[in-house]
Amino acid sequence: MLAEPVPNFAGECRAFLAFEAAYAVDLARAAARFPASAREALPQSRRLPADADFAQKPLRIVVDRAPIALGAWRTERAVEVTLYDFGAMSVSFRIAISGSPVELRALAAALWNNAALAAAARALVDEIVTTLGDAATRPEVRGAPEDYIVFVVDPTRTGGAAPSVAAFGAANIAALVRLEDKPLSAEEIADATAQPLAYGERDLVLVDWAAAFVVDAEPAATLAVLEFANVQLAELKHLDSELDRGLDQVWSMANDRSLFARFRLRANLRKLAELELEGAALFDGITNALKLFGDAFLARVQRAAGRRFRIDDWEKSIARKLETLGSISERLEGRQSQYRSELLEWIIIALIAFEVVRAFVT
Repeated sequence: MLAEPVPNFAGECRAFLAFEAAYAVDLARAAARFPASAREALPQSRRLPADADFAQKPLRIVVDRAPIALGAWRTERAVEVTLYDFGAMSVSFRIAISGSPVELRALAAALWNNAALAAAARALVDEIVTTLGDAATRPEVRGAPEDYIVFVVDPTRTGGAAPSVAAFGAANIAALVRLEDKPLSAEEIADATAQPLAYGERDLVLVDWAAAFVVDAEPAATLAVLEFANVQLAELKHLDSELDRGLDQVWSMANDRSLFARFRLRANLRKLAELELEGAALFDGITNALKLFGDAFLARVQRAAGRRFRIDDWEKSIARKLETLGSISERLEGRQSQYRSELLEWIIIALIAFEVVRAFVT
């Protein structure tokens, strides 16, 4: 006979909102602008390889902000902002939670695309960008944030039940990670609760595309991996959008047959080279900022987030667009060589004509 789902549990909810804020941030200079900040590595744990860490340790700032009401819940005053060297920022709100899974569904639904959290996070990021000054290269906060929610449950506050999908109730967990307060279909529940992960007997990690459910007494490393995965998704979406705009401009260049097209070609090639170089540099920075290989627990968490976020699909899309940029660049360079050859031919013809005319005149 199946045990009844855990009736109540307690812990905290984390709301991560990631922004594209600049082309790059000098974290060493940024740290001087925020005396209370700290460069943070991944928390040491047996759950990851000893040499695993960020390529450039991000900068974490804690600021005091007025609580934001979310129905019966409120965010805490301490808000964390994490700055990455490739120009992204992640704002993290904390919400203390306790109660039954059914009660927490109301919080989950309230967190779906929450406008108040997005506005508060945007205002905070704008403030930090202003404070950064010249420590940020080409600062510009663009677009809506990429948000991700993590429900963190204290394993000592679950009534002694061993953490599992069945123990908490598959329908309950599915509703939380889909940020839904209405009943879900059996198919949706099965998809949302597929492939749970665990390191110890008192751990559980379930990663979905909108939120994650984590049972862990020491969740810091898991939270850092999930927060970075959300930042990575935001940056890949931003880069993909920038490449789309760039390709639209490039196609206009390639199809420009006007009289003055050849005179603009050198400038266009320079713009194209800059776009291709910056895109490749940002892509490399995003994909290599944190790499966890093998079967270590956090590597499996990162892969689970990658699958749910379709990171591979975004990376393939960007790689194809960068390849297209390179192909168009070669085409335009060939056209420039053709224009040079034609110009040289006309110069030679003009010189010959000049010599012929001069011979007749003399």
